[in-house]
Amino acid sequence: MKILALCITILFSVAENPTTTSISEYQFLDALEKKVLISEVLGNPDSPHYVQPIQITLTNTLDTSVKVTIPNGQTFTSTEVQDVIVTQEELIALGPKESKTVPLYAMCMQQYESGSNELVSYTPGTIAQGNLATLAKEIEERKDFNTLGQYAVWVLTDENQLNNISGFDEEEALYLKTYTANLLDVPVPENDPDDYLTNYNDTGLITRSATGNFKFYFSSESAVTIAMFDENNIVVRELYNNPNTPKGKHDLEFKFDVEVYQDKVYYVRLIQDGEIQINMTMKPRNG
Repeated sequence: MKILALCITILFSVAENPTTTSISEYQFLDALEKKVLISEVLGNPDSPHYVQPIQITLTNTLDTSVKVTIPNGQTFTSTEVQDVIVTQEELIALGPKESKTVPLYAMCMQQYESGSNELVSYTPGTIAQGNLATLAKEIEERKDFNTLGQYAVWVLTDENQLNNISGFDEEEALYLKTYTANLLDVPVPENDPDDYLTNYNDTGLITRSATGNFKFYFSSESAVTIAMFDENNIVVRELYNNPNTPKGKHDLEFKFDVEVYQDKVYYVRLIQDGEIQINMTMKPRNG
């Protein structure tokens, strides 16, 4: 009986002395307003503008740990380049007085402006509403952190044509084109099979080609794209896309029509799992 009484006493003592510690949770804009956080947002040089174009540094001003949610649809503005909209919610945990830098999935919102770079700073903006907010959530749901997702955003922000939502993945392009058309309550346009600009898998549509290749070793299976950017750092065309590129050595060839793309200079980039690995300068008009 004495042993039983001792066990009961110990159990009671543990129940009366909980050791769990709660962590305060904040929404990003609320945390800034309450001065819980200091934030700095810069362009991310390791990513194209439609994957993780910005990186945010958050500093916890408190002596206690916090968790901060940056919601899907949060915008960041710049006076130098395109504004961006976050396309994947991020939950960031910070210890007391801790600083942490995190890249954010986001997409550009004004095609006529330049893309992000590491010298550009951003200011927190509002949270998107309406069709743009709905599309941003759909991009997160389907993991369309690619040119197709970016083209869909530009249809809403820049009034681009729906057929601009085109790429190597024709099934996903049709889905996003249809989804965006439904948001706008307009018919889904038919695709012109003879339009080089909106057909990516028919190289027979090229009139006069500029070609190149990248030799690269992948240590594991990777999502690989080769994309062409103009002098403003804006993507103008994907030239290669394989989301399941096997590990090993690869010689990846690409080509584009210089009768269509006539700028003096383009930057052709090999992008592995959202990160730029190789940057090649091409001057097709000098060829």
